[in-house]
Amino acid sequence: MKKHYSFIIIVFLSVSSVSYGCEICGCANSNFQIGLLPSFSNGFAGFRYSFSQFDSRMKSDPEEFSHDFYQSMELWGGYNFKKIQVMAFMPYIISRKESDEGITNTKGFGDLMLLVNYQVVASTALSKNEKVTVRHELYLGGGIKLPTGINQVDVTNPDFNIGDFNSQAGTGSVDYMLNATHNLMWNNSGVVTNIAYRINTANQDNYRFGNRTYLNSSYYYTFSKSEMKIKPNVGINFQHNDINHFEGSTIENSNGYIFNSSLGVNLLLKKMGFNAVVFIPMTQNYYDGQTKMKSMVLLGLTYSF
Repeated sequence: MKKHYSFIIIVFLSVSSVSYGCEICGCANSNFQIGLLPSFSNGFAGFRYSFSQFDSRMKSDPEEFSHDFYQSMELWGGYNFKKIQVMAFMPYIISRKESDEGITNTKGFGDLMLLVNYQVVASTALSKNEKVTVRHELYLGGGIKLPTGINQVDVTNPDFNIGDFNSQAGTGSVDYMLNATHNLMWNNSGVVTNIAYRINTANQDNYRFGNRTYLNSSYYYTFSKSEMKIKPNVGINFQHNDINHFEGSTIENSNGYIFNSSLGVNLLLKKMGFNAVVFIPMTQNYYDGQTKMKSMVLLGLTYSF
């Protein structure tokens, strides 16, 4: 009998605060690509594409603005070793910034992330009327993000802007992830809930992104038609960013949060899978309300084996 896995997939000496011009511009390092995994037995490999748009405008100077567009093309995959699951993610990021200072285009590989999860609970039971089979699964794990991505910030350049760190494909730092995922499945329905915490460290320029908390929960229902399975899903997504630091000082208003709803569908035909998700911002507060996510879509193809 095949098993089907579905779960989601970031001490300073001074406590003073510092402010820089247009430090709010750019959100390339914010990762909102959260989704259900494909159904698979041993492993899977896939490609997914995402597009997102952020708009920024300074409250102190409305003439200072930035429209940021990001495309991410990511290779990802996973493999099961009994109760242990290993996953890897490798993105390639293309960004375009249209601001009061002009247009800037950048592209390059992002940071490689490796995750390992262990299945600590797996139970199946019948309801009292013996008509509904209920299955619980709980995974605990963690991972590491390696600084393989492009990071071309030059702090010695007279035109250096603190916001440049946000627009890079990579953070330049080694970061750690803690992860917990719960799957609840009954008949053709399921709810997948994931909580993750990313611990960020300082990069070589002594810039440290704040730690990040992720929460995602999705409900799906499976329809079967011939050899195809159709899984529409609806979910909620929350991300909170702690404040960033540069050279021991906090970056003013660099913390924030976003709460999204999501609508998507997964199509499964034998070993091939396709998924599409639209993220809809519900409420958010980035950089004291000066930066807003306008839209995000995610498309993916997978092959299971």
